[in-house]
Amino acid sequence: MKKLLFVGMLALSAVSFAKGHGNMGGMNHGNGGMMNESMSCGMMSGGHNGNHMGMNMSPELRKEMQGDMIKIQEKRLEISKIMNTSNPDMKKVEVLNGEIANIKAAHMTKMQQNMMKTN
Repeated sequence: MKKLLFVGMLALSAVSFAKGHGNMGGMNHGNGGMMNESMSCGMMSGGHNGNHMGMNMSPELRKEMQGDMIKIQEKRLEISKIMNTSNPDMKKVEVLNGEIANIKAAHMTKMQQNMMKTN
């Protein structure tokens, strides 16, 4: 009886853990741990009145952050094109990944500055 209860609890915890993290939409699946762009851009698209994860953003900041996400998507597309060639130039991929990291860092800094300004 104890074994059955233990197995049931284990299965229940595994399912609830998977369901609780399933709504993150590919958080770490091929995009370097970055917040899912579609989720981020959807939050900033005006449907939430500029409220991005509890942050009040001006329309200018929202537009700027959407631009950051578009730049990241463009760079990822460039990487995909390079990687799909028969002889990919890894130096170019490395440079593009560095540029993506810089854009992400600037994006996070803007979010943090906005949080400090609104709090």
